[in-house]
Amino acid sequence: MKKKIFITISLLLIGFSNGYAQNRNLQQQTDLFIETMDRNYVSPDFVDTYNGTPYNSETFLLGNIYINKELTKSDVAMRYNIYSDEIEVKESLQSDDKDISALLKSPDISVTILNDSFIYLSKGKGLEKGGYFQVITTGKNLSLYKKLGKKYYESKKAKTSFERDVPAKFEDRVTYYIHFNNGGMVELPDSKKKTYKTFGESEEDVKSYCKERKLDITKEKDLKRVVMYLDNKKNTSQQ
Repeated sequence: MKKKIFITISLLLIGFSNGYAQNRNLQQQTDLFIETMDRNYVSPDFVDTYNGTPYNSETFLLGNIYINKELTKSDVAMRYNIYSDEIEVKESLQSDDKDISALLKSPDISVTILNDSFIYLSKGKGLEKGGYFQVITTGKNLSLYKKLGKKYYESKKAKTSFERDVPAKFEDRVTYYIHFNNGGMVELPDSKKKTYKTFGESEEDVKSYCKERKLDITKEKDLKRVVMYLDNKKNTSQQ
């Protein structure tokens, strides 16, 4: 899908003091955690054609905003800008896309957009940098998160008459993480063999479980089943 856009130089959130994020009355101050983005575009000479999309869904969809897991605002028009790692918000689905704000990045704030849930995790305990993660499944001991990414490739001009111009493109990247109840995060490798090893002392158990049920641990739906299985098993052993 080809589109035309003005390449963004920067997407800046207005500075926010730490006091706001920890304000006990944050749930009542719903206007405080949505800030107007300062979108600075280059001149029209830099209009570029690209394939793909920087968004999880280009269309704004209705969703809910939660603070400390409590519903704070419902039926909010939102979309996830994967490339800039921001939850974009506007007043309504009918509002002009020029009037877009961004949600404050805070571990206290989470959202659901249609059927997808997103949380913000700060860097540390297995994460080199903070960011938004899509929740695949959550448990008392283990949870599975998905980090959506976008790699941007600049356009290339044809060097000879036998070549064609190559438009810029956004390429999807997906990384899965297992989150432990102690707050630690482990990034899962791409290969099946290395993924099994990630489970440590449960490696053989996971292999047997996958073999018995003919699961492919490199596929999201099967990986989800494995994480749910281990979480339930740990719950049972703790009772």
